[in-house]
Amino acid sequence: MKRKPFIIQAVIVLLASVLAFLLVYNDFCLYDADIAKVISIEERSAGKDSVTQDITAILKNGTYKEKTIHLENTYDKSLVYDDQYKEGMFLFVSIKEDGTVLSGLISGVKRDHYAALVLLILLDLLLLAGGRQGVLTILGLIVNIALFAGMLALYGTGPNVLILTILLVILFSSIVLILVNGFNKRTLASLCATLGAVAVTGLISAAVIYLGPAISYEFMEYLPEPYTRSEANLLFLSEILIGGLGVIMDISVTITACCTELLRKDPAISKKALLTSCREVSDDITGTMINVVFFTNIAACIPVFILSMKNDIGFFTVLKYNSFFEIARFLTGSMGIILTIPLSIFAASLILKGGKKKCF
Repeated sequence: MKRKPFIIQAVIVLLASVLAFLLVYNDFCLYDADIAKVISIEERSAGKDSVTQDITAILKNGTYKEKTIHLENTYDKSLVYDDQYKEGMFLFVSIKEDGTVLSGLISGVKRDHYAALVLLILLDLLLLAGGRQGVLTILGLIVNIALFAGMLALYGTGPNVLILTILLVILFSSIVLILVNGFNKRTLASLCATLGAVAVTGLISAAVIYLGPAISYEFMEYLPEPYTRSEANLLFLSEILIGGLGVIMDISVTITACCTELLRKDPAISKKALLTSCREVSDDITGTMINVVFFTNIAACIPVFILSMKNDIGFFTVLKYNSFFEIARFLTGSMGIILTIPLSIFAASLILKGGKKKCF
C-alpha cells in the first residue's frame, strides 16, 4: 500500500521536472539578446596551435527568428582562454546584416538549461528521499537565497557589509534550524552553539586580521575597485563568517541530536555520561568534517595550481599569493569545527538535560 503512493508521487515529480526543464530549454523569448542554435560546424587550421570554426546556426528569437546566421570562432587548442563550440549549442550573438546574408559575433554560450537540470535533480532527490523534511529543506533554501539577494541589494545602498553579514548569519541559522527541527529546546541548543562558535571564530579572525601583518588583497578575486583596506578587511571577515556557518551548523545539529537521543532513551542519564557519549561522537566526525572544509576550499584552487605550475610558477608561490584566502577560510572553518564541539556539548547538556521528556 505504501509503495503505490510513492510511485505516483515519483511520477508526478519527474513529469513536473521534465516540463520545467523543457520550459527553461526553450525560454528564448525571455532574453533580449539574440540566441542562435548551432546546426553545423566546419573546422580549418588557423596556425600551429589555433583552429577556426565556420559555424552555421539558426536564430531562435528576435527580429530574424528562424533565419540562418553564419558565425566564425577561432580558438587555441589549449582552450585556456577560448571556447570550442559544438553542434546543438545555443550561442548569444550580435547580428550584422550584409544584404541577404546574416553574420555576427559570438558573445557567449546559453547555459541556463544545464543549471536548471542540476537544480531539478537536487530538488527531486530532496522531495523523493526526504519527504516532508525535503520540502522544508527546499523552503529553507529558497528563503535563504532570497535573504542573501536582499542583503546584496541592501549593501549597494551603503550599509556596513559586516553588520549585514552578522544579521544574515543569525537569520540563516534560525530559519534553517527551526524548519529542520521545529521550535523547541533542541533547536535552541543548536542555535546557541552555532552562533557562539561563529562569534568566537569571527572574533579570533578579526584579531588576526587587524593585529597581524597587513594582508595583500591584490590577489583577492572580485574585490570591488577602488577599495580601502578597511573595506577589504570587512569583506574578508564577512567571507569567513558565511563560509564557516554551514559546517558549524552541521556539527552543532549532530551533537545536539546525539544528546537528544541519549536523553530520550534515558532521561535519568548523568551529565558525565552524557558528555562522554557526545565527545565520542564528536571524535568520530571531527576529522571527516575538517577534510570536507579542506576539499571544499582547495577545489577552487586546482585550476590555478595547474596553470601556474605549467608556467613554472613555484608551488609555494601559488600557496602564498593565489591560494591564501582559500587556505585562510579552510583554517578558520576548521577552527570553527573544533570550537563548536565543546559549545554544542555544553549547550545541549545545559538546555536539554533539565527539559521534560515531552520536549524530545
